[in-house]
Amino acid sequence: MNTRRGSTSKYRSKRDMEERLAFIRLYVKRLKENPDEVFKQQVKLINSFLKSAKEFPLTKEEYLRIKEETRKRA
Repeated sequence: MNTRRGSTSKYRSKRDMEERLAFIRLYVKRLKENPDEVFKQQVKLINSFLKSAKEFPLTKEEYLRIKEETRKRA
């Protein structure tokens, strides 16, 4: 795995890391271009996604098993 500043990277490749950094730069640029009210709305939306994910009735493993079974039937 890649290492940076003495820690193990969670990115599989340099390309993954570069894509992530490009996304962060784009997001920061958009934050700077928009008024605080837009940012507050985005925070509310992201928080609602996180809440929904926590309340999802299936575990990750159950969801992936169902998804795989559905894919095999198609």
